[in-house]
Amino acid sequence: MTDETKPLHLCVVMSDSYFPIYQKIFKRTLPAEFDSVNILHVRGHDSAPGRVGERNFKVINYKKLEFVVKQLLTHEGDNLLVLDIDIVCFRNFKQEINDLLENNDMVFQCNPPGPKTLPYGIGVWALQCSRKNLMFFGEEVLPRATALLQTEEQLNELYYNETPVPACWQHRLNGELEHYHGDQCVVNAAILESDLGKELNVSLLPDTYALSGQIEFNNSDKDYVLYHATSGGQTDIEKAQTLVGVYEKMKNKMKNK
Repeated sequence: MTDETKPLHLCVVMSDSYFPIYQKIFKRTLPAEFDSVNILHVRGHDSAPGRVGERNFKVINYKKLEFVVKQLLTHEGDNLLVLDIDIVCFRNFKQEINDLLENNDMVFQCNPPGPKTLPYGIGVWALQCSRKNLMFFGEEVLPRATALLQTEEQLNELYYNETPVPACWQHRLNGELEHYHGDQCVVNAAILESDLGKELNVSLLPDTYALSGQIEFNNSDKDYVLYHATSGGQTDIEKAQTLVGVYEKMKNKMKNK
């Protein structure tokens, strides 16, 4: 099977707070081109926008990574796309993702550069459902994710006893919660630090997979794929308003071409 016809499966995880955004925005703009849409609705551990670092946020992160592993097993030999809910899509892109995965094990949305910014954004990422990736997640990612469920007291005890602390904990121990993004921190640490991670072919998606503040509506010929509202508000209502606003502006731009 060539990459032109290779199945691409979608993986989505959400909490109760994001369900309205999923129903009213995400689902309505999602292209109907994926071979399956796999959704995990995590109940009882709600985490609304702006609550990065809370325990519920970490639990949802862990369940998300577990769900990704399940999809890797279920769809072995195919490709997998993982999307956050606070996203609007503008066009089809299955072929583009499959082309990028032809020579890469994983591709990630590019985070904006900065001294404390993690390079690989996992609000939008795609990966081959391969044994190589499955081993990486089983041996490196999930154990690190389990560590994130440690309590603050346990972390501090390790820290003050001068016990070696995994790099994926460092932002939290330093009080830099704005740079502590749970599953994103875990995946970045595993790729950059572990032997298995360093063996992976990892690349970044083009900037047409846009983050907050990266999309241009005027004097731009970029054929944007989607928009991820990483800083689109502190509540679900603010996030929804941001997403709807961007989508309407993009529709108007495409009409005027």
